[in-house]
Amino acid sequence: MLKSISIFLFLSLFNYTIIFSQNIVGQKPERNVPIVVETAFKEKFPSSEPVWFSNYQGRYNQKLVYEGRFIFDNRYSFAIYDTDGNLIAFAAKVENKELPQKVLKYMNDNFPSFPILESILVNSNNTVTYELGIVVDGEYIIKVFSDMGEFIKSTRA
Repeated sequence: MLKSISIFLFLSLFNYTIIFSQNIVGQKPERNVPIVVETAFKEKFPSSEPVWFSNYQGRYNQKLVYEGRFIFDNRYSFAIYDTDGNLIAFAAKVENKELPQKVLKYMNDNFPSFPILESILVNSNNTVTYELGIVVDGEYIIKVFSDMGEFIKSTRA
């Protein structure tokens, strides 16, 4: 009886460990990136070596895209391409001191006790925005601003 309980506990712990570790690992790098996507990336960023990931985007997650993560201009960056090799968006991490003054003023006026955890510059469809990540009441919120520093919207991650 004691042996069967020990075996049950061991298997339960082993099973829990496997399930838990799968959630920690996260995304796995994509190895089968279409040649047209890799070629388009090399034309745009010839000196960068990306690590590729695939995701589904869109309203119902019906659109397959490829995200290349890489270092560009000494910044952590990523470029998102569709399956035809068209650049959908480019994003790069920026320091808070590089944000427009209007953005910093808005954040100081409206969220003085919430530090900016992450700030990125996004270029999508020739529109530049700044996206700032903060945590409000335990929830990660993204504040989106125009390139001129005007507040656009707030979204939940």
